Amino acid sequence: MVRRLREGDVRPLVEDLWLPFAREMEPIAERNALADDVDLVAAGVEHRRDRLDDDEAVTWVAVAEGGTGDDGRLVGYIAASVASSAPVFAAGDRLHVGELYVREPHRGEGVAGDLLDRVDAAAAARGCERVTLDVDVGNERAKAFYEKLGFSVARHRMVDRVDEA
Repeated sequence: MVRRLREGDVRPLVEDLWLPFAREMEPIAERNALADDVDLVAAGVEHRRDRLDDDEAVTWVAVAEGGTGDDGRLVGYIAASVASSAPVFAAGDRLHVGELYVREPHRGEGVAGDLLDRVDAAAAARGCERVTLDVDVGNERAKAFYEKLGFSVARHRMVDRVDEA
């Protein structure tokens, strides 16, 4: 079952899904390095709670069959936010997926597809023209998955580090 994130889901999401996701992404790209001077769980919980009431940002969770979500049975999540297009462009708004993660034992069961279906429905309901997401260059598994679902490369994001003065 996929549903919106609830207050009682926040800590399990951070501990059981987001932190493993962050640790999995850390070796893929330098930008994914986690801070070592922050309580990651406390900061993550605060961040998620701040977004619960944000109409432009939404998180859905996949709950294992028979689970309520409050008992740690969250198996995946997706976080997306509306990205408005400037009125000078003909393109409409988009719903941008910032995070998608499914626990290892549940991969290949269709959970990620169900979560993306929820994003597609939300994008349509909000009048968005498209759904977008970013994939790290080294994340071949994710790129193949998204391409299989019909996503295509629309732009390349270039990155350069700022030299410290």
